[in-house]
Amino acid sequence: MNSIKVGMADFKVAKDNGSLITIGLGSCVGIALYDPTTKIGGLAHIMLPDSTRYRSTGSKINLAKYADSSIEKMLEKMKKLGANTTHILAKIAGGAHMFKSANGFLKIGEENVKAVKKILKDKKINIKAEDTGADYGRTVELDVANGNYSIRSAVHGTKVV
Repeated sequence: MNSIKVGMADFKVAKDNGSLITIGLGSCVGIALYDPTTKIGGLAHIMLPDSTRYRSTGSKINLAKYADSSIEKMLEKMKKLGANTTHILAKIAGGAHMFKSANGFLKIGEENVKAVKKILKDKKINIKAEDTGADYGRTVELDVANGNYSIRSAVHGTKVV
């Protein structure tokens, strides 16, 4: 099976077979989108919730780094391959509490998860499975042939959703 690596602040899409994999999800979120009728899938590894304040600076930014713009761009590429947005389902993982501050945990992971859920809800994309929060990292893999989302961690082993 052909495995396509998705880097940090990146997304990829694929059709029919193979898998999309990203490693090192801590406070980042892995967002798998999948159309089971066309077997078109996408996987994003987002680092931050919102690109709007960075876009307003006029600087060139990596749109795949942010939940809002990464989901939008991934959906555009999936549609170009033939995905039907009314059939797309989501599975998400990550958003862990990885960083401590003087006042407790920084809430980067929690903010990422909230943003992803809001964007998906606004786009009327149902979240079929979720493994978020806690304090451990994850690696995720989307099997494009069947939509299975494997979530691996050193703490809890592997589960397929």
